[in-house]
Amino acid sequence: MKRILLTGGSGFIGRNLTEALNGEYEIYAPSHKELELLDETAVCDYIRQNRIDDVIHAAVHVPMVNGGEHELANDLRMFLNLTKNSGIVEKTLYFGSGAEYDKRFHIRMAKEEEIGDHIPETDYGLAKYTMNEIARNSDNIYNLRLFGIFGKYELFYIKFLSNLCCKAIYDLPLTVRRDCYFDFLYIEDLAGIVRWFLENTPRHHDYNVCSGKEYLLTELAGKVLRRSGKKLPVKLLSEERNLDYSASNERLRAEIPDLRITEIDPAIGELYGYYEGIRDSVDREILAQSI
Repeated sequence: MKRILLTGGSGFIGRNLTEALNGEYEIYAPSHKELELLDETAVCDYIRQNRIDDVIHAAVHVPMVNGGEHELANDLRMFLNLTKNSGIVEKTLYFGSGAEYDKRFHIRMAKEEEIGDHIPETDYGLAKYTMNEIARNSDNIYNLRLFGIFGKYELFYIKFLSNLCCKAIYDLPLTVRRDCYFDFLYIEDLAGIVRWFLENTPRHHDYNVCSGKEYLLTELAGKVLRRSGKKLPVKLLSEERNLDYSASNERLRAEIPDLRITEIDPAIGELYGYYEGIRDSVDREILAQSI
């Protein structure tokens, strides 16, 4: 059984991956107190002492918790402390971001070859862009580049689809700040993709990990409304369009012929059912104030 170091295990992605992969792999998901990823020596010692076979890096600098002034440095330092050990592990997988394409511009059905057309302006985007350059020039570091991803355990008061589901459950208006095209991947599909990368040797070092389908946000609000079976208002708060955020997954599909991507309607249905089941744990006041 492979021994996997999973960083960010208490976060949205990490928590879902731990549930999905535990049992197939021996998952090591240390808390921040158990492993400080900014400490180079601690990271090296942890990987060696626990005889880690593969690394899945899902931790990120969280500005609302850590402060925003060191986002670039902290994201890069965590990544470099892990990848310094790439010579003693089989693979390092990490989650990049569509922000690598530079979110100052429309990103619509983007392909991997377009990375580098623009250099991201934000610290987060620049950090992910730099990581991708390192991965592309490595032997065993792989960037699974995420766009919109949704599912249970995400923050319902800020994450779009979870927010809509919870508002519908509480009979609140569904709000969309500004419309745009967006690509959303269901979190349960990510585990299968990660599993494939752990068990196979990819031909490339970066992949757009997305559904490959784009929807207007107002269209997605309509899908949530239909799932609820209710007659609630959908409020578009501004007529000004936002920047699009979607990508092609042709490279990923060519690599994984039996790639499983859940269609958006049943995925929304499952998410809605999840929130119905934990309705009492959703704070209605926070929900009502969220946009």
